[in-house]
This record gives sequence, structure tokens and C-alpha cells, in this order.
Amino acid sequence: MGYLKKTALMTASALTLCAAAPAGLNAAAAPAGENRLVGATLTLTGEIGLNFYVDVSGGFDRFELEGPDGTRTVMLSDISPETEGEHDGLYKLTYPVDPTQLGESVTVRLLNGGSSAELYDNSGKLFSDGAEFSVKDYIELTRGNGSSSELEVLADTLDVYGAYSASWFGRADAPDFDDILPDITADSLSGYRFAKSGDLPEGVEIEGAVLLLDSNTTFRIYFNADPVEATIDGVSAKVGQKNGLYYIECPNISAPDLDRVHEAKVGGCTMKFSALSYVYSVLSERDPSDDLVKLVKALYAYNFAANIYFEWDSGNDEPTLDSSEFELKELGDRQYSFNYGGEEFSVGLYFPEGCDWQIVDSYKIGNRADMVIICEALLREQKIGGCITRYRTARDMADEWEIHNRGYGYVKDLGYMASAANRLKNVDLDKKDQGKTFADFLKAFLAGG
Repeated sequence: MGYLKKTALMTASALTLCAAAPAGLNAAAAPAGENRLVGATLTLTGEIGLNFYVDVSGGFDRFELEGPDGTRTVMLSDISPETEGEHDGLYKLTYPVDPTQLGESVTVRLLNGGSSAELYDNSGKLFSDGAEFSVKDYIELTRGNGSSSELEVLADTLDVYGAYSASWFGRADAPDFDDILPDITADSLSGYRFAKSGDLPEGVEIEGAVLLLDSNTTFRIYFNADPVEATIDGVSAKVGQKNGLYYIECPNISAPDLDRVHEAKVGGCTMKFSALSYVYSVLSERDPSDDLVKLVKALYAYNFAANIYFEWDSGNDEPTLDSSEFELKELGDRQYSFNYGGEEFSVGLYFPEGCDWQIVDSYKIGNRADMVIICEALLREQKIGGCITRYRTARDMADEWEIHNRGYGYVKDLGYMASAANRLKNVDLDKKDQGKTFADFLKAFLAGG
């Protein structure tokens, strides 16, 4: 399938991860008439971007951002404040880093000519030599709330991905996260293997396909000769050349899109691939203890968490529950209940593989948005480990719950499937079923699992 080029790596999404502002940046009192650093967020676009939001009063002509890749200067006259959302009226400054640099600080300063201008936080504290913040600082802000929110899990997978990246690129020692890496094999990802059909132009052959993990993630297909004309996803693709080979590429693959299948065409040949095609190839070709295997497993977990955070959809369901008021009633001996639609539901917490929440008669609840609220309450009481991410989230638990409901709907009126219906009417939310599709459950059922 190819090789992994040792360059700084990261994938991204066009959305912003929003957590609390860093310590000292979100206090209640704000000094009047001063330049203030209001907060910081993390953006995953083509790169990992640290965003600083500044409320500008004046008295300076440029911003200076100093980080692991040098100093960047942004003239005040060259940018405009945000015009919508919670950052309306604030100036946004972004400094990109790669996954090997998650722990390295970025400092923002205000400069006027050859001197520094004053910059405060919201509490009135003066930053004497600029304000520092890192991606790791951001990740720490997402932790410690006692549950496993989608934001917390995504930040955690980014942290693990960064740790294995830094190790692979020789910038840090090997991390001790092997026990929380996804339990995946090449067989489980066989649907993502690189696929080719039809004929290439005469004299043109595929020499390999690689995943370039640069400041953004790029899938590149190499040829022995110039393919002349090519398309990717129906758009004309530029043909590049390197080391005597020709290539086409799909650049800037975002974190939620790592599993998206793309289609390239050269002559009469069609090639289907995704970034996970590379993960499949590494898992199929390398020993499970290989460091590259660990890195691509971390990449897979990052994609899964990004999909849950950015792409999860409740469909047309609007919640009927108020998440701030919904609560479990503790009955003792790890047994609970909750009221839904005027009916009392039983919930039990068991420990076959760490933790296992069972909801009795779960098939009676079909609103996906409400499922999430119920699962959030379960996770506040007790986190559930995952086989892809360190902990499960309410959204991925709701996905499993809906699959159970779907299966129950298929078999409930079939007399000879009574035993299956009896099993499917109650959902068990545990570690081993995280991320499974309906097809996965059906396959296991037909195999007697």
C-alpha cells in the first residue's frame, strides 16, 4: 500500500472545539478601556489552530504570536473583528501547530512600534510578557467534569494521537497508552481497502498509495508514468511529480472525513480510497506491536471521536426531556429507575467488563435526542469504557440503543425469533459494542454471537 512519510501530521475539521477559556481569561470583572485577552479555543481546520480572542481598545499597531514554528506578526490594520456568535466584536488570532507540538506554548503579545502594549485578562491581571497557552492546556480544560462528554473524548483522542505522533517522529518517548488504543484489526476495516477497477492508460501503472501526514492529511497515489488527465471526486486533479514518479492527491482531509471514500479516475480506471485505506494497509502488513500500528490506531480513534462530535445527527427528533432536570432515581445495589412518558423504566449497572448499563424495555423509547439525555445521566453516574475511545459518549451509546430498537422492530412479530426479541428489547451499553453498526450486530447474531 505504501509508506508513511515522517513529517508533522494532523487532520482537522472546519469546526471549532469550544471549552472554557484558559485560567485567568474568563473571570467576571473586566477592566474598562484596556486591551483584553478574552479567551482561547482550538480550531481543527487544515491544521490544529490555537485561537486567541482579543477585545481591542487601542494603543498598538500589531499582534505578535510566538510559538514552536517561529514568530508570526499580524498588523492590526490587516484584520477585522468577528461579526457574529459569542466572539462578536473580538479579534481572532490563530497560530497553527502540528500534533507533535501539543504541549508547546504559543504566546500572544501586542506591540506598538518597538515597545509592548498592555494586555490584560478579564480579571484585570496584566500579562507581563504576553499570554501563553497550549493545546495541552486546552485538553486539560475539557477534563474532570465527571462524565465523558463528546468534547472531552475528542480532546482525549487528540492527546493520544499527538503522543504517538511525537513518538513516531522522534520528538518524545513512547507513550503509555497502548491499553486504550482501539481494538481493531485489518479485517474490521476491510471495507476501506484501496480498490481499483477498469484499465489505466497504456503504459501507466500504480506504484503505490500513501498517506502524507503533513500540516494537513493528504492521500497520494503514485504512478510510473504521467497519467496526463485525472479527476478526484469529479474534479480535475493536478498531476505532480516527485522522485521520478507522478502522482495525484486528495489533500486536507479533515478529522471527520478520514473515513470518507473518495473516487479517483484515470483513463478507464476507477480507484476508491479513504485515509482509512492506509490504516487498513498498516494493520494488514505490520506486526501488532509495531509503533506505526499504534499511531494509525490512534488516528482511527481520533476519526471516530470527531465523527461523534461534529457529525452526529439526531435526525428529525427534538428532545422532549429537559437535560437540566432529568435525573436517575437510585434504588440501591446499583439499580436505578427513571420516568419517561409517564412510565417508570428500570436501569441496572453491572460489571462484566468494567461497566455495563442495562436499560430494561429500552425499545419503548425511540427519540434519539432523548436517548442522548438519558445516556448523559447514566454517564454522570458511572463512566463506561470504550473499545475505540477511552470512554464511551452519550451519542455513541444512543447509536447502539437505536440499533437495538431497529433489530427488535424486525423480529418482535416473528414467533420463531422470540428469544432474539427478548434479548433486543433491553439494551446493554458496554465496552465491546462501541462503534458497531447494524451490519456488525447482524453478522454476530447469525454467527451465534
